[in-house]
Amino acid sequence: MGLLTPEDVFSLHPKIRWAALALESGMVVFCQMRQGVQSLTPDDEDRAFMQMGPLFMTGIALRLTPEHRAGKLEYVISCFEKDCVLMTKVPDGFLALSVATPDAFLVFNELRPKILNLLA
Repeated sequence: MGLLTPEDVFSLHPKIRWAALALESGMVVFCQMRQGVQSLTPDDEDRAFMQMGPLFMTGIALRLTPEHRAGKLEYVISCFEKDCVLMTKVPDGFLALSVATPDAFLVFNELRPKILNLLA
């Protein structure tokens, strides 16, 4: 898999508001709002989160089934009043994207096969 771009992520669904990619080292490759969409959080906070947040959150989720009896972890979702963030492991790093809360579960369900295909 080549390095993803924000445009690759935004092309998956028109309701994706924000996309970010960080390497396992914590280096943020990109952290970007979709053009024309107002951010709910400052860019520096988003970048700080991406440095370690997905590593911790997916790591904690993996501890729920360390022997993969429930299958491989696909993604972790954090929902807030206004926005939900999906985080998933990609080769050498972590991908995160956000969708407005009212649309999140429908959109994430639609995105599941597209994300799995993107990572294949």
